[in-house]
Amino acid sequence: MLLSLVAAATLLPQAQASPPANPDAAKKEAEAFELFLKKWQEEHKQTLDPKHLAELKRDAEMGREYSAQVEKELKLSKDQELIDRLQRVADNVVRVANASAAKALWGDGRLNPFDYRFKVVEGKDINAFSLPGGYIYVYEGLLKYVESDDELAGVLAHEVSHAGFRHLATLLKEQSRFDLWSLPLVLVSLLSGSDAGGHVLLAKDLVNQVGRSGWSQKAEHAADFGAFQYLRGTSYNPVGLLTFMERLARDQRGLEAIDWGIFRTHPPSRDRADVLTAYLGEAEIPIRRSEVSTSFRAIAKPVESGGVEIVFNGRKIVRLAGNDAAERAESAIGELNAFFDQVPELFEVQVQPGGAVVGRKKTLFRITEADAGAEKTTLEELAQETQRALKRSLFMLGYRVWDTR
Repeated sequence: MLLSLVAAATLLPQAQASPPANPDAAKKEAEAFELFLKKWQEEHKQTLDPKHLAELKRDAEMGREYSAQVEKELKLSKDQELIDRLQRVADNVVRVANASAAKALWGDGRLNPFDYRFKVVEGKDINAFSLPGGYIYVYEGLLKYVESDDELAGVLAHEVSHAGFRHLATLLKEQSRFDLWSLPLVLVSLLSGSDAGGHVLLAKDLVNQVGRSGWSQKAEHAADFGAFQYLRGTSYNPVGLLTFMERLARDQRGLEAIDWGIFRTHPPSRDRADVLTAYLGEAEIPIRRSEVSTSFRAIAKPVESGGVEIVFNGRKIVRLAGNDAAERAESAIGELNAFFDQVPELFEVQVQPGGAVVGRKKTLFRITEADAGAEKTTLEELAQETQRALKRSLFMLGYRVWDTR
């Protein structure tokens, strides 16, 4: 996120003037990064020129300084399950990011390898931020908000792109066009939303100024494209980045009071979604939301009283009954998800005599007399109610996604 980059920039003068809190630890980390760069060059059979190496080391040095500030104010999580999940997904993204250069729409387009550090931060915020040199922090709230590893990989690849494209270094080169000032606690204010030192209003003004400058939009588009490129080299589906963005947009509409976190620093927009959709189309990657997000997936749930319910986004569509209920539900789930993934119109759902439920002229599943009996209604009435339930689901779907057909 660009917000964290600007926050780091505001601290640059003070960070340069102040000695590290723990010189021995800083020295060890610097030596570890030197060793990392040496091993990376050996493994990839590449030799980085001295100037490039110096730039990477400077990024890593800044990252160490700012991460020390962050960890004084924010608590690191002790939830080992979340920590393990984050590291597992991150490892796959970093493997790709450190292996080959991605095209940078803005920033440093060279291959910039870093010894990435991923840490989980306590808190319900749906937020993540990237510091120079590959120090990336993810809130517990975001890890619980993502609905698949594909979505998490999309977020992490975006943050890795900010570090890998050296966006802060690019910003600093252009800082003559921007009024940066040093506020001792503004980093904490920006990252956590807390009124650290009473600087929240100034921090918000800084964020607004960044947005007006055009850097924010450039950095976000560049990080989206970088993330897309990295994801294509992993086993994760880039569509997860789109579904995550769509849910952010939906939740932002319902949570206008939120001033901080990923809602402000990663503004989800139709423009970003359109661009990402274009990337997917050019790469011939089908947009199958059901594969990467539980919000856009029909599922089957056994019912204690008997039968199997088909549910979409927590809402019941129909309950199937009889000895073959589970088998019919499994078949219906496949057809429904393929249907929902097309983001169809309401009129494209019909019911036919005999209980056939049809979507886009294809039978999705059939309702039987056993199903009607379990609901204590007639076959015709149950078919009509199922059609209404499907249309409600389609209406919700249309409201929650950007139509990318």
